Amino acid sequence: MSASRSSPTAKSASAEAVEGEPVTAPRRKYLRAEERRKQIIVAAQEVFARSNLQGARTRDIAKAAEVNQATLFEHFDSKEALFHAAVVEPLIEAMQGMYERVHAYQAAETQEELLDLARVSASNHIESLIEVFPLLTASLFSDADLGKKLYLEQIAPLLKQRGEVLDGLLKDSIDPEFAGMALFGMMFAVAMDQTFRGRTEETSDLARQFVQFAALGFLKDRGAG
Repeated sequence: MSASRSSPTAKSASAEAVEGEPVTAPRRKYLRAEERRKQIIVAAQEVFARSNLQGARTRDIAKAAEVNQATLFEHFDSKEALFHAAVVEPLIEAMQGMYERVHAYQAAETQEELLDLARVSASNHIESLIEVFPLLTASLFSDADLGKKLYLEQIAPLLKQRGEVLDGLLKDSIDPEFAGMALFGMMFAVAMDQTFRGRTEETSDLARQFVQFAALGFLKDRGAG
């Protein structure tokens, strides 16, 4: 009769199973450290874009990355360090890519060639900005002090450099630094509209209008006709 009885341990295990809490957690897929780090960064980008720096909780990030918090902190010392790796660094890389593509303008020998290069470059700029838009807004606006620091130390210098690259193409009356800010502002507005409206317009069409506006102006020729 005693052989048919369940031991206390067996009963406990059975009860936990019934309650939906298995005795042993499923084994996590093995990933190399660098792969695990990337997995955490991707999950953090989703959480930060949704909840911003202050609202995001490390346990939510760990859950999204399918790791525990201890594993998360093995790769990142703090939530702020993870925010920098997941949000700030990709943003700066995208901004630097935009700056590097501007150099293509200087290779143009004719006006038409310049406009063709500008359209390709603008299309790449817009695609990049749409891609990083959630990260851009999270990094600039989730924390006032962090946003100010990021802009003054990282973004503003890149915009200034972009203006300097354009300097040889601008009219003498146009301040290069202002041109860099204005062009970025236009692209930011396009990326915001595409993101919030859920639009999927071809970036080539957007780039064509952008170049038409920036290079050739938008006012009618009042002297014509």
